[in-house]
Amino acid sequence: MSQENQEGDHEIQAIVDFKKGYVYYLNNFQNIVGSFLQFLSTGLTEANKREILSFRKTLDQELDKSQKKIKEIIFNLDEKHLFAQVRKDYSRYFSRHIEDSNRDEFIQFHLIFEMLRYFLIESKEGWEKLKAAVLDNQFSDLEFQNNGLLNYRILPALEKLNNLEILLKRMRFILQIDNPNCLTEFKPTKPKYRDKGTYRLSAVFEESLYDKPKELDPEDSGIEYKADEVIKNHQENEKDNWKAIKQKIKSEGDLNYIQAYGKYTWNSDQHYFFRYELDKYNAEKTLFKSAISLDSHLGADEQILRSELIRSMTSVEKKGKSADDFEMEYQSFLKQFFTFCENIILMNMMLPSQFKYVFLFHLGPSHFYMIAKKFLMEVNTGYIHARGSDGKKVIRVIPGEYVKKHVIDYWNEVILPNVGEEKNNLALLKKITEMIEEKYKEISKLAIKNYENLDPEIKSSKPRETIFREYMNEWMGAANLIVFKRFVKNKSF
Repeated sequence: MSQENQEGDHEIQAIVDFKKGYVYYLNNFQNIVGSFLQFLSTGLTEANKREILSFRKTLDQELDKSQKKIKEIIFNLDEKHLFAQVRKDYSRYFSRHIEDSNRDEFIQFHLIFEMLRYFLIESKEGWEKLKAAVLDNQFSDLEFQNNGLLNYRILPALEKLNNLEILLKRMRFILQIDNPNCLTEFKPTKPKYRDKGTYRLSAVFEESLYDKPKELDPEDSGIEYKADEVIKNHQENEKDNWKAIKQKIKSEGDLNYIQAYGKYTWNSDQHYFFRYELDKYNAEKTLFKSAISLDSHLGADEQILRSELIRSMTSVEKKGKSADDFEMEYQSFLKQFFTFCENIILMNMMLPSQFKYVFLFHLGPSHFYMIAKKFLMEVNTGYIHARGSDGKKVIRVIPGEYVKKHVIDYWNEVILPNVGEEKNNLALLKKITEMIEEKYKEISKLAIKNYENLDPEIKSSKPRETIFREYMNEWMGAANLIVFKRFVKNKSF
């Protein structure tokens, strides 16, 4: 076997995550970042906090940047956005327009290459600096240094980035990009199109990739890719593209509602519509100006997660923070908390992870908000502590309309970009509904058993229906009841 073939085999093993698609890889990376954020929020001792103080700001910034950039890429990878970008950029690639799906795939392949390339360049240096900061720091707790920070979090992220670099190297070969330094510098790349080339993700897994002749002439050697201005702006301003994505979402006059509809009447009813009161939202937003602390502690371990209740909540007063600081912290908390809600719902319903986004799509933003609000109250978190209008009393509020608004953002930024055409698959919806109905029957039997085990005096004191209403949340789970009300037709509650 030639050295190039051996190298190719090694590379294919390294990029195996991509066999399930770009989004699968990005979600895995996002899980590393999310786990890291939760660890920093809930898993540090006071000694740990002191020992990372010198680079904590850099750590938070890098995690936040990675999280936002991944969401931005996932958003742009959505078929409707990517197809629109291909149409928009066609003239930058070809001097004459020809209806040809291979040309479209070429443009799409290069656009994805550029998105992932920027992510690699922007991320790898930052994660390398985090690794160096941890290695250079003097830690009294070597277990925290080696496993808590390096082996379980920073090194896995760097391994993911190294695998991405290998993928991009193979994509670069397919695109015939001459610049050997394109994976380390922002200079725009110029691909060459070949009429018989294959421009799909599957092409990077060809074992004989590097054996293909390099001297083939491109079909259109006059290709013009006019991205120089974009890269120049990126270098000069270093602005976060995520702001532009969020602005794009709200471009239709800052709408206070979402119509997350599918193609058919059965997935376009009231369950897919959600709104918030703009006046109340603006009033709640002003709370951050008088805030003195936030309840934003998750503190979840596996046992507590399963019981749907987190009891180790704390409210720590934050001094020297601006209204913007408090609001950003609260938004970050909501994103983590929504993920927390997703995990509990899927775990309780015993739904396979591949059904996650289509299930949440059909659950709908309204029911998701009800579950999030229920958890916030049960877990005793998500409260804003702010000074009252008299300046003396302290009020404690869960800003409901503010949470609703961010549920809508979450739907636009996370749920809808990931659900795809599965949302219009009625057979898939029926399968999910059947699984939920089975879980309902199982939990109902446990509720009946709990009723039968009650003290006879309690059972004789009130009608059976009244007792069930009083104990229903405890016996069946408040979040479960919300899911059952959405999906189960013949309910007994």
